[in-house]
Amino acid sequence: MNKSDAVDALARLGLSTYEARVFVALQRLGTGTASDVAEVADVPRSQVYGAAEDLEHAGLLEVQQTTPRRYRPVSLDAARDHLRERFETDRDRAFDYIESVQGDLADSEDGHEAIWTVTGTDAVTDRIVEIIEDADDRVLFGTGLTAFFPDSVRNALVEADDRGVAVQVVSEDADVIAAASDVGLETSGLATPMEPAPPSSRVTLVDGDTIVLGVHDGATETAMWSANSRFASVLTESLESWFANELDV
Repeated sequence: MNKSDAVDALARLGLSTYEARVFVALQRLGTGTASDVAEVADVPRSQVYGAAEDLEHAGLLEVQQTTPRRYRPVSLDAARDHLRERFETDRDRAFDYIESVQGDLADSEDGHEAIWTVTGTDAVTDRIVEIIEDADDRVLFGTGLTAFFPDSVRNALVEADDRGVAVQVVSEDADVIAAASDVGLETSGLATPMEPAPPSSRVTLVDGDTIVLGVHDGATETAMWSANSRFASVLTESLESWFANELDV
């Protein structure tokens, strides 16, 4: 990471670009006047004063009341704490508001037949975990690679199993079966390997009416998912029937 990257990162944490540049410059200088900071930070001296005042209010620098004024940054540990508190406060305020208005303009019929897509392995994992957490009756999870069977999915399956949901992990890969068995989950292997190997990365079927079907193109995982729709019910029923015929149980 270079200086520009650090400034950009601080800006994403809530500082203005000038504030970030002044803060970085003062960390390099130790102490300095507005002229000193302007020269190092590539910020007009007239803008240093306002940025320094805002940094002072944020608890990120101290001001020595001399002529000219001198500025000194707080320690890095203190700066981390202040920025963390600032970020967490802003995050909590934003999400508290969003939670208070969530769905207040939604059409109650919207999404009943929707098919959605989600891109990125982490995002697919999050969606799978969410539908497993909502499971009431049964969950079937299948994958051919442990890379698509992370701890968060295993934990969600274990929690579902603990609350009485019928959980089954399906794979033709011995490592996946072992990972599931190690945490006490019911497992099944395929009676015959699938030839040719399908492009799907993982599949999750929940309660007969919810499905997440992932595909990996070698670089990016994308998943299609649907819940409480005719599409989800028909596809889930078809896949459950196929698995019932093909599993080595």
